[in-house]
Amino acid sequence: MVISRDVEEIVLKLSSDKARTREEGIKLLNTWLEGERSIGFCKYLGKNTAELIPDEIPQSETWPFFTNMLIQCTSLEISSSKRPKLIFAKTLRVVVQRAEDDNFSGKPLPLLPVVKNLFNHIWEVVKNVTSFQSEYGIVLRHLLAVRDYRFHMRKDIYCKLVKKYMKLVEDSWGGKNDNQYHPKEEVFRCILTLHALLENPPGDFPHNLREDIVKRFVKIFCFIRDEGKISRKLIECINTFFIKDGPNLDCESLEIHNAVQQFVFRYWLTTHDRALKDVLILYARLQLNITRGATDGSILVHQLLDIVYKELDQSYISNANVPRTDATKDDKFGTLSSSHCGLVELAAAVLYRACTNMTKAPSTEKRVKREHAAAHLREALMKGKWLWNASFCFLTRKYHTRISKDIFIYWFEGICTSFQRILNDANMVHAYDGLLWTLRSLQELSSVLLSDPKLKKPPSSSCLNEFDCGWQVVWTCLMQGLPLFSNVTPVVDAAMVLLGNIISNDLIYTCVVPQDVWDLRLFKQMPSVSVLYFISCYFSKKVSQVSG
Repeated sequence: MVISRDVEEIVLKLSSDKARTREEGIKLLNTWLEGERSIGFCKYLGKNTAELIPDEIPQSETWPFFTNMLIQCTSLEISSSKRPKLIFAKTLRVVVQRAEDDNFSGKPLPLLPVVKNLFNHIWEVVKNVTSFQSEYGIVLRHLLAVRDYRFHMRKDIYCKLVKKYMKLVEDSWGGKNDNQYHPKEEVFRCILTLHALLENPPGDFPHNLREDIVKRFVKIFCFIRDEGKISRKLIECINTFFIKDGPNLDCESLEIHNAVQQFVFRYWLTTHDRALKDVLILYARLQLNITRGATDGSILVHQLLDIVYKELDQSYISNANVPRTDATKDDKFGTLSSSHCGLVELAAAVLYRACTNMTKAPSTEKRVKREHAAAHLREALMKGKWLWNASFCFLTRKYHTRISKDIFIYWFEGICTSFQRILNDANMVHAYDGLLWTLRSLQELSSVLLSDPKLKKPPSSSCLNEFDCGWQVVWTCLMQGLPLFSNVTPVVDAAMVLLGNIISNDLIYTCVVPQDVWDLRLFKQMPSVSVLYFISCYFSKKVSQVSG
């Protein structure tokens, strides 16, 4: 049982004028914060804190009061000792963590009465006491994560903290700070705090801070040479900065890119760190969005185009040699991982920019001739590579209103030319990734070419003939191939939706469904939604009456 006298004893020692007595108070407080005794002690303080009314001065048996006491004790320890004892910083960190623990806090935002004072104290300590920076970094990260706390931080304190932590990171590589050795873990924790600051600003970034952040990132990446969790976290910091303040950066983002690009393009394709590759992909997507209207943006597009080509090619991993019966059991077949989602979204954005805005390569480019991005994409679609088709689906869905219909027909004709081979290859090796995403690409095309108001103008008669013939090829190939992949559910579903779209949009003149297709088990058993869609489209059209 915790009684008032126990708390009073701690408070009495902490409020003493003598340094030794205050240290004894810190040690006594720690005995109550550790082990089984801590549960009752923390709940006791939490209960009293919950009874506080707004704007009330916290009494001595509450979390805010103890936090203020520790702020005062730590400040006195720092001012009176050349080597302040780390126990003061550790105790403050533990008190903040215990106060914020839902099991002990007693009320939401228990430290709200003292949080402004706490932020001010953190800055005063961080700028002067190197040995306390690690513990106070944890406290700062904890407070920043709470929205209602961070908005009580003064903007000038926030700016000073950002600049301080960026300088700490820079100095850890730049050989400054009296040539002190900086352990990697210490540097990493410093970057964690920097990331928390960038992720949780108390409002908009001030203009002068924005300029300083850009300059610091440029300097920091002059020293980054190797991959690892430190460099990965630094890229995450840049990504967070772009997310929070990207629209205000304009060409300043390219200053960062000039410093970062050597690291980015050195490790993008060679790293085995999936997390690093993901943050690099996100970096490229954000950078591309920010530089959308920049005059130098085409250089970035050229750089990313080469990377995207290689990434989509080398990431071509299909379920080769997997029996069809096993493929149907894999619930993840045909779904994109979060990593692949990021990649195909980037690829779609890069391909869109390259197909619509890019002219000639910059004069510094060594290669004189470069195949146009639209032609390169067509070749990849004709090969049935699944990641290329997944990227094409994203490209079509997101950018179809900004791309000429003629280009979509150009891509469609390429797929149709190779569709029979794509289907045969899939059935031969029982690897259906490429076929599945090709079908999804055709689904997107069937919607875009005929449903978008901006794309309803009929093409020329020559294109119309080729256009109709292409859909007829798709229909015929699928009718022949369905019996061979009828037990691969995701492929069947994609095929049924596509065939239903072909019927409902009158893309071919005669829809012939052979009897051996109707005899397939997928029509005999309880049909899926996609099969029902195909059946409803088929029997709702007059054309079905002449087929059988």
